[in-house]
Amino acid sequence: MNLKYLWTALAALIFLNGCNQDESSTPSAVVEPTKTDVELLNEQEWDDNRVYVTKDNYILMKEANGTIPGIMKPCFVVNSAKEWPREDLSNADSYDLPRVDFRWNNGKHDAYSVMTEKQIYEARDKIWSIKTDGTDLRLVTDFLDVVPMNKQNEAVPIRMMRRSPNNRYLAWSDSVNKVIFDLKTQKSIVLGSDLGHSQFLWAEDSSYLYFEDRAKYWKYDIVSGKTTQMDDDFHFSEVGVIYGGKRYVVSDFAVIVYDEKTNKRLYGIGYPKKTDANYERFMQGSKYSSEFKWKNKSISPEGKYVWGETTKYRVLINTETQEVRTEKIVRSEVGDYQYFEQLGLNANYVRDGAGGVIFLKLNEDKTVPKEKWMNWPQVCSGHSATLSWLYNGFANNGAFAKENK
Repeated sequence: MNLKYLWTALAALIFLNGCNQDESSTPSAVVEPTKTDVELLNEQEWDDNRVYVTKDNYILMKEANGTIPGIMKPCFVVNSAKEWPREDLSNADSYDLPRVDFRWNNGKHDAYSVMTEKQIYEARDKIWSIKTDGTDLRLVTDFLDVVPMNKQNEAVPIRMMRRSPNNRYLAWSDSVNKVIFDLKTQKSIVLGSDLGHSQFLWAEDSSYLYFEDRAKYWKYDIVSGKTTQMDDDFHFSEVGVIYGGKRYVVSDFAVIVYDEKTNKRLYGIGYPKKTDANYERFMQGSKYSSEFKWKNKSISPEGKYVWGETTKYRVLINTETQEVRTEKIVRSEVGDYQYFEQLGLNANYVRDGAGGVIFLKLNEDKTVPKEKWMNWPQVCSGHSATLSWLYNGFANNGAFAKENK
């Protein structure tokens, strides 16, 4: 309700109650409470209809593009990240839908002027989270306890983030550090500090984490704090999941499934198969095999579906039936298996992007519905938002939005 009308209604109620009192009763003065800065700001008429969350941060409601008119989605303007609400594990309302972690430097770096400490802080990469329907933006960490602000290098370049299945722990890396952030204690643990590739994979019960450091694979036990180097025949991947006792490893050309307890390789599914017309071309060396390398890939929370996108093809694999579906990319057309960056439970929903979002409920055959889609700008300040990763994926039976919303 508009606050101006709220105060008017309150004043009318007080007046009516006064009229019903005995004439002999002693009148008492009603003192209105002092309004907050946010209330005063929201009483003003803004051309863009902004709604303030704190005195420096506000939300713009914008109509989503797509085939469904009239759907309004929030776009967030954050000028003071320290004032923005943080993700709170005790707030059950935040976890009634699947969520997405992403990196966002909510302020802009200005290389042509001297920046204040606050400007430098806002321009740094931070890790945020949001519900899959575009609501409930939360600051997860600005990790200043691990990487202090540096006026010469204000932006910590986040490379990867992976949330534990119980939502409590966030593993993240920049160009050097590999870190676990505990949302409950707000403390960080540095696992490694080495230049090179980063990979993380959480245990199904969140009790341990596999990570890569110094070109080797390691296992970190959450309770004991012990780190163990894995054998050379152990494999996991940048995109993968452990579920139902199985470890799903998504490589550049295939998904390989292992028994997590024994590390036994169960099976692998890739594209092209030996029976495929492209297999001979694939086997002719890197000149041609690069056409089939998955430059983008994702996996559903339970490991049932794996998606890959090459320069020429898109691939969707059902790891239970081992069915492989493919399509050749036509740049001027929306494909059947496009925009699968965040792949929902049972591949019922997909979501793509962080600064701007494409949101789709897939057809029953797991293809993109050309007649029903939407996209919207998610952030309206700062420079860039990228690296979306789905977590809490089993909430709401995996659906990315509540019905009728």
